[in-house]
Amino acid sequence: MRRLALLFAIFAAGGPGLALAQSAAWPQKPVRVLVGLAPGGNPDTLARMLAANLGGALGQQFVVENRPGAGSTVAADIAAKSAPDGYTVLVSDSSVVTMAPHLYKSLPYDPFRDLAPVTLAVVVPMWLVASPSVPANSVAELVALAKSREQPMPYASSGNGSIHHITMERFKTETGTDFAHVPYKGAGQSVPALIAGDVLLGFVGYPAAAGAMKSGRLKVLAFSLAKRSTLTPDIPTVAETVAPGFDMSAPLGVFVAARTPREIVAKLGSAVNAAVRSPEVVERMAAIGMEPSGTTPEQYEKILREDYERMGSLIRRIGMRLD
Repeated sequence: MRRLALLFAIFAAGGPGLALAQSAAWPQKPVRVLVGLAPGGNPDTLARMLAANLGGALGQQFVVENRPGAGSTVAADIAAKSAPDGYTVLVSDSSVVTMAPHLYKSLPYDPFRDLAPVTLAVVVPMWLVASPSVPANSVAELVALAKSREQPMPYASSGNGSIHHITMERFKTETGTDFAHVPYKGAGQSVPALIAGDVLLGFVGYPAAAGAMKSGRLKVLAFSLAKRSTLTPDIPTVAETVAPGFDMSAPLGVFVAARTPREIVAKLGSAVNAAVRSPEVVERMAAIGMEPSGTTPEQYEKILREDYERMGSLIRRIGMRLD
């Protein structure tokens, strides 16, 4: 018994030091990077850019795994329930924390208890696009057309509760229009459906839709932020045309399971922030409409808590629920 007690004492004394050493050595094996949408959309694009950069910077492979479903909450739940060791990372828009709790009666995870924010990596705007078959060449004409129709036109989103879904519902409320929601599992599915005419309009990010926007396979009607984009300077904003004050974007962040050692969170955050600010990544992001950010975990948590309140107010105003 005395020997067993001695062993426990040695382990207890060495435990913190051992944990610190393991944190300092992280990563020692491949890291799983979860994305809650199908390939082709903004979170997937960002995750793959980060994976390539972090692999070189940290000396281990970062493997992207797409787990779409329920507005990215399926992937968020997997990350929340993973071992708190830094080997499962979630790249997602902030909606899994700021919007999902207001949209679903219950979630399988607690956003602020079970997920640890690492950094707000980038901010991504959206463009309102329409199928060429839609007889409207401006956002004002689209609003007039929608109000004149007996049946609402179908619109695409990257899934129930996605930022694309919320953005269009806000657009409907502020313009007095009605459109029928058709959810997909990411922009990799929704944009081809738009091009094919299976759905007629939607808010989309630039990476998945740039080719179709440039070639005319999709009409570009408006930009989601308050100021025009340098990528499409001739395209007006929703705010300056049909809905003053309209300003929507998709903040994309990095999360790990709660209780992940602070040293690992800091090391991962520093590596991600260095990646999104590196000249080659900045150049690639600028070409697809992503704006680099980069925060400390504490700064990101503050942003998330503020957006949680703001998005909750918006969701209550538009009367939206998903269960």
